Amino acid sequence: MSDEDHAVRVTCAKLALWYSTLLPRRVDVVGDFGGKQLFLIDGDSLLHYSIVTSAVDFDVGFQLLHVIYAVESYLHGLQVRGCNFQVIFFENHKPLCASSTTSARNRYKYQITRAILIRHLQRPAITTSDDYTPDMVFSFPSIDSTLFHHHLAENPAAFLLCHDGQDVNNDSVKDLIHTTAFQYMIHQFFQLSHSVALIGGTEFKSSRVIFPIITAARKMQDLTPPQTLWSYSNLSSLGDLPQFDWNLYNGNSYSELVIAGALSRILTEQSAEQHKLMALAIALHSVIIRHTCLTERTMAAATAQNADAFLRNFCREALVIIESDLGSSMTGVMNWDIFDMVDGRLFLSLYNVLAKGGLIPAVLVDQAKPLLTCIENWSGVSLLECSSQQISNSLTVKGPTMALSSSLLTAPIPPFDHEMLNAYLTSVHIQTTQILEGVNECKVFQELTHWHNAKRAVDPKAKPKKLGFFAMRRAQRFMADTLAYSASLTNATGKFIEPKTIVRAPARPLKKAPPKQTIPNSSKKPPGHGAKKKTRTGTGKESAHEAALFTQARKLEKKNTATFRHWKTLCDEFSQETMLAKRFQKATKHFLNLNHEDRMTIGAEVSLYMCDTLFRASENQANKFNGIQALGIRSLLFNQVMQTSLLPGLTEEASAVLQIISSAVGISRPGTPKQQMVSRKLSFHPRVYEPGNRVRLPLGTLEFQLGYCGPFLERTFDSRKDHRVSFEPDAWQRSVLDSIDANDSLFIVAPTSSGKTFISFYAMEAILRADDDGVLVYVAPTKALVNQIAAEIQARFRKTYHHEGRCVWAIHTRDYRVNSSHGCQVLVTVPHILQIMLLSPTHVNSWTKRVKRIIFDEVHCIGQADDGIIWEQLLLMAPCPIIALSATVGNPEEFYEWLRLSQASKGFNLKMVTHNTRYSDLRAFQYIPSQGFEFKGLHRPENFPVPGLDRPNRTCTNFRFIHPIAALINRTSVDLGELSLEPRDALTLWECMKKFQTPRFPLSDALDPARVFSDVPKKSEVLAWAAKLKAVLNIWMQDKASPFDKVQNSLKPDLQSVRNQKDVAEQAEAKGEQMANNQKLSVFALLCDLHQEDCLPAILFDYDRVECERKLEFALRQLEAAEQDWKNSSKEWKRDIRDYEIWKASQDKDRKKAAKPITDKRPQEEQIREEANIEISPWELFDPIWPLDQFSFADSTRLARSELEDFIVSLKGENIRSYLFAALKRGLAVHHAGMNRRYRSIVEILFRKGYLTAVIATGTLALGINMPCKTVAFVGDSAYLTTLNYRQGSGRAGRRGFDLLGNVVFSNIDHTRACELMSSRLPDLKGHFPLTTTLILRVLGLIEGAGQSSFVSGMVKALLTQNRVYLGGEEAGKSVQHHLRFSIAYLQSQHLISADGRPVNFAGLVGHLYFTENAVFAFHSLLKGGYFHRLCSNAAQDPTYTLRTLGLVLAHLFCRVPGRTSDSKGSKTPFTDPGSLILPRLPKDAEDLLINHNKETLAIFKTYASTYIGQYLGNTPDRHLPLTRIPAGGEESRMLDLPDDLPPTKVRSPFSALSGHSDNFSSIHEMCANIRSGVFLEESAVPYIPIWPHDLPNPLNSYIYDFLKHGDYTALTRDNKIKQGDVWFHLRDFSLVLATIIASLTNFIRADSNLDDTDMIDLDSDSDSEIIVLGSNGDTPDEDTSDRVLQTSRDAQHDTVRTKPTKKKVVDSWDDEDDATSEEDVRSEQARGTSTPASSEPPMWEKDGSGLARVLRAFVMLKADFDEKFHKAWA
Repeated sequence: MSDEDHAVRVTCAKLALWYSTLLPRRVDVVGDFGGKQLFLIDGDSLLHYSIVTSAVDFDVGFQLLHVIYAVESYLHGLQVRGCNFQVIFFENHKPLCASSTTSARNRYKYQITRAILIRHLQRPAITTSDDYTPDMVFSFPSIDSTLFHHHLAENPAAFLLCHDGQDVNNDSVKDLIHTTAFQYMIHQFFQLSHSVALIGGTEFKSSRVIFPIITAARKMQDLTPPQTLWSYSNLSSLGDLPQFDWNLYNGNSYSELVIAGALSRILTEQSAEQHKLMALAIALHSVIIRHTCLTERTMAAATAQNADAFLRNFCREALVIIESDLGSSMTGVMNWDIFDMVDGRLFLSLYNVLAKGGLIPAVLVDQAKPLLTCIENWSGVSLLECSSQQISNSLTVKGPTMALSSSLLTAPIPPFDHEMLNAYLTSVHIQTTQILEGVNECKVFQELTHWHNAKRAVDPKAKPKKLGFFAMRRAQRFMADTLAYSASLTNATGKFIEPKTIVRAPARPLKKAPPKQTIPNSSKKPPGHGAKKKTRTGTGKESAHEAALFTQARKLEKKNTATFRHWKTLCDEFSQETMLAKRFQKATKHFLNLNHEDRMTIGAEVSLYMCDTLFRASENQANKFNGIQALGIRSLLFNQVMQTSLLPGLTEEASAVLQIISSAVGISRPGTPKQQMVSRKLSFHPRVYEPGNRVRLPLGTLEFQLGYCGPFLERTFDSRKDHRVSFEPDAWQRSVLDSIDANDSLFIVAPTSSGKTFISFYAMEAILRADDDGVLVYVAPTKALVNQIAAEIQARFRKTYHHEGRCVWAIHTRDYRVNSSHGCQVLVTVPHILQIMLLSPTHVNSWTKRVKRIIFDEVHCIGQADDGIIWEQLLLMAPCPIIALSATVGNPEEFYEWLRLSQASKGFNLKMVTHNTRYSDLRAFQYIPSQGFEFKGLHRPENFPVPGLDRPNRTCTNFRFIHPIAALINRTSVDLGELSLEPRDALTLWECMKKFQTPRFPLSDALDPARVFSDVPKKSEVLAWAAKLKAVLNIWMQDKASPFDKVQNSLKPDLQSVRNQKDVAEQAEAKGEQMANNQKLSVFALLCDLHQEDCLPAILFDYDRVECERKLEFALRQLEAAEQDWKNSSKEWKRDIRDYEIWKASQDKDRKKAAKPITDKRPQEEQIREEANIEISPWELFDPIWPLDQFSFADSTRLARSELEDFIVSLKGENIRSYLFAALKRGLAVHHAGMNRRYRSIVEILFRKGYLTAVIATGTLALGINMPCKTVAFVGDSAYLTTLNYRQGSGRAGRRGFDLLGNVVFSNIDHTRACELMSSRLPDLKGHFPLTTTLILRVLGLIEGAGQSSFVSGMVKALLTQNRVYLGGEEAGKSVQHHLRFSIAYLQSQHLISADGRPVNFAGLVGHLYFTENAVFAFHSLLKGGYFHRLCSNAAQDPTYTLRTLGLVLAHLFCRVPGRTSDSKGSKTPFTDPGSLILPRLPKDAEDLLINHNKETLAIFKTYASTYIGQYLGNTPDRHLPLTRIPAGGEESRMLDLPDDLPPTKVRSPFSALSGHSDNFSSIHEMCANIRSGVFLEESAVPYIPIWPHDLPNPLNSYIYDFLKHGDYTALTRDNKIKQGDVWFHLRDFSLVLATIIASLTNFIRADSNLDDTDMIDLDSDSDSEIIVLGSNGDTPDEDTSDRVLQTSRDAQHDTVRTKPTKKKVVDSWDDEDDATSEEDVRSEQARGTSTPASSEPPMWEKDGSGLARVLRAFVMLKADFDEKFHKAWA
């Protein structure tokens, strides 16, 4: 081995080892990661990926157009899903566009294709597409070049999408070099502080784009790869441009020009006869390409001697012209068709015809003459001479007509007739075939009853079962927790809450009697008598009233005198405090504690005293430092003056002082209330009356008010009183109230803290007041938000019911239920549960009819990759008016229009209300921790509470302010309308724009603040002014010659410290220090600085659950270690401990003495008096173990220690790690979805109470949880830290009613990345194709069970008459109906529904496992095919083999995690340990069944495509490239038939058919990826899963199979590379799948079982799972809602098949009188022959019922084994 080869192998090994440590994570870049953020695509990776995945023929043929189509298809797929990308090419990466396995003789094809592709995508004005712009494509010398780094600085990218080179398994040097080159590119991009996505793992799923993304990687130092990485397999060098008279070409085709030049150059050098024929073939084939339609260019592969060498020379000469200046100059003036210059298969076939003397149509030669003449003029060689004997006089030379190939044969479609669906299927024209069952069909699915038939009538007379002792205790405990949680939400003292009592409105309004008319002198009594009586009575009453008033006045005067005297005493006491900050705090505390009467009497003077204190402090600060330093305190004074002027009770003396102080902050006339003032001497001596020079404002009044008083400006928006609410709503809020009263649907978009909360509770109160039957459903995205909303309802409302079983509210999630979900009026739930309830047949005519409104909170969750489809389906299915709430919707108009049409189809009017202004402004900062940070304890100087981390009197300088305009990274991808400017931001922007304006880009004088504001500015006025400034700035942004860059640069902070900090971090990493520890220390330093600046409480967001806990534990250990060090070195502490021990010893002595009986003969009163006079020792409250204040972030003034200990004790036994308790004591906590539910609730309570001051959390906390804080910090970058999540998270800061300003801090996040998050636009909401196959099956079950109802028909109509296939997708047209019809055909083929649409056989199981779609259909095919029966037949004899095989099969189907590409060398034999932790291959029987299932599904949906094309697209040619929309080929029939012609394709795109592919697809993925345009065929909506190794290129991760074998949780993270924070959720999901299968099979076997869809809700393996039943108001348990599904599965464990009917159970809810499960309904079902037999006889399809019972028993055994390992791992 040479030294160079050795060096290459060393570098390859080094990079391969580094790359093996990276852990890609599959992320939806549209919804979860990138959104609208820019990302880069490596062009060579894109080209390489497109050629391989599209199976382009680059070996025998040279299908250039197919390559261009494949690349454009991929880019188009990104574009239509809203991605923002650029394609970049690196010139030193040219070899990477070809696979390492590509032969050297074929590399020229990749070289010229690459050059053509770059110019094709870069060419200006090439497109008729509105969405495509040519500035998406750029070329750079290398990834290390300065040009690229400069481009990256101007266009910050979220990540680079590239290949990793691991598509070959050879170990040759060439393969290693190829892979290493890609890995080097990945490494270098990480060096630039960016993430990397792998193009090989791309998955398009509805509107989602899923990539494997790597967000962090260790950097290698001094990595300089050998030049061999870039120089291997160099392509042939190019020559000079031929010197032709280019003006001789008279055509307009760029492709013809290049062909003419290249052929002329070849013929000049080589004029052999063979070369002439080949040149003629090239010329004629170019004419055929230009005029012939694409469908007639499908050719079989052909070969010809020496043709490849000629084609190589031709491409080399063509490339010379293309890359020359001439070629570049011609691209803009000629018809761009170079992308279809060569069709290798057509050329070879035509050449073979010419070489064999075949005939050529004369018309073809005539059309080629201009080109041939040009070639002759340039080369001197006539190509017509060599073909003169072969020219036919006929217009065409045609063979027999070519018919469609047999591969187009499709599946037979059985007939279908359904009363409700027929109306929607009439437009689908298909020919049906009656399918007869074969006699040898597997009996597993013979003669099965309907899955929902095992239902009995509900006994309405059955009494609810009372709770047992332990159930009662659990309910009481839950109620206590709920009360405590409610109290924290309402700021109630202790646990005492005062909910509003709701009184039901009368059914009919009472008619008031008309008032009686009084006629003068018409009384029956004499006037004198009446007058006399009135006078006598009135005199006594008046006297008593006057006496009462006099007495009341004396008492009030006496009380006021006492109040004034007490206030005078307090003033004297406050004045003794020399520290003005403490004096201000004391006065503020006293003011807040005043009751209503005292505030009316003395409140104005107390507030004036606060003004005086601030005035003194500002003057002291100005005299000590300068006027600028005092401006922060002056801003507080401004606010206090404004507040004081609005208070009642101002005296003349106070008003005079207030007027003088007001002038100091630029308020000329404070708006004092119009009232008669009294005169009373002030209780203090104001500073304004003391001698001395007054300090004036160091800047203008308006500049001060805008620059420093922004948080205190009046911020109402047309607020007015409204009797419907207790506050003065803004105009937009009144509009919402009007819509709710009118029973309209609402879509509300308003930022966090803008005032959306009241909307939901107003709607709830309206439902509660209307009657006792109406139901409002509140849908929340997380269980944490469910708990919060329910607790808040508990705190707000109380109602008395006259029907047993009814209640105000209930909770229903998979984990637990509280109260009756059927008997409540406000149901708080999650999307999955509501969908199950709406699709339950038993609810349609009872519960569903009662639903009057549904509230969808955080409706932007429709864009999530996992559960977004459930949100979309629910919005379409909603049977009543809705309220959709969100703070972050990027495309509200589009979302509104989509939702409006759905609501209108059901007769509801939808209104959109938008409000773009936060109540509290946000101020963003970059945190730069001090170098050499060392923690010695927490200290906070006494400062005035000036808001903001950059206030003038701050003590910490580690926070760098980021101006919103300075954060603009990309001019084109930002919407200034979304950018919020607080008043000081607008002022500084105006100053900079005024400074840098030019005559061409002027700034109007009308925008001068002095002209805009005539008095103290209001926030609404400032917003209007800022909008005008942004409009001017937007014009400047569009022109690079404008002064925008100067304006932006002047607003940027000094980031030198940022760069220095980055350098220090890199140096530390180079020394081997752990980056993670640096980040944890930085987070702890941030907490200390926030504490010092009094900017706690804070929420620190880290989107990694494990990192949240690690950062918390690190901070705790720092506090504990520092405290211990201080205790060890502090003499004061040692003295305290010594004194405490002495006291403790004396107390022990006293207790021993007290134990002896001593007769005390003193009177009892004297003994009590003496005990009361005993002073409590300070040591009574001393606890040497309790954290010291200087080593704790907790605010001990907010919570008694005993109360905290009660909370901690209540968590004992909850399997919570001990350090979390220790952290709670020190004011720290963690919050994420993986934490214990009760722990999370207590964290929320303690945070709201103010005891906890810092919580480290994931993004789930940002979804509506009420945890107000001063500061939000993002303490680490993540794939999930998107613009959407940033907006959600930052909205927690500065909550309305708590803070006037919120701080947002970026820590451990690159400054550029922080700016991206601040300035990027919100992503558009994109939906999913909602009409999934399981939904169709469940809807058919609903129709069958519920019959004809308005709800069902309305839901079906909404689902089937959509205007788009999904939110943000293409227009639906007839695609939805066609997809429905063939999904029905699939369900029929699987024997899941009958010909009339009734669900049969295992339809119930499939419906219950809807959340695993499409894996459930693969599972069903194995069950239907008898595989599980055969496998489990010997389960009792060989349980180990059975369970192991069963686990392997299920691991292939459910909870899949893709394996790494590098692991693809694993064993393909079942049970063989692959050594690389990949899943072994499926057993052959199971694999064969799944392959056959996929083939059947492929045939059905190919029929769907063929039918749709034949009905709607038969005469529409498919010839436009998908991205650029340029037409390819011609519209004429080909004039010449060739021997290699193939039949034209119908389903496959003609672009894809150019490589010889037919309509015979090998997989569903291939069909969906290559289907012709105009046909909607979403792969994720096709009921199949790809099977490795047939459909998947890489194997699956074996984590479930491995866990079933060893039960080792840590091994899944260490070896299987499952992210630690995801392991529990993956395993829990698998446990839920097992539980659902068991319950469904049990229901199927036991005819007496009383299960339906709603019973599947409660299946969960979570240890928290429970059912809690409370009373109507949540305080008295009154009914049992036991979980029948869990009981059924328990029975199955012990007695799988019961031959005797079990005792009937009573449903867990009260039933209306019109419930659908009446005896009449049961009799009607019996008349139809669909009722359940009275006894549980074994099913008819199996003689003894043992086969399926053995399957069930095996699943029970597997779940028991899995759960044992699962619970043991988390014990």
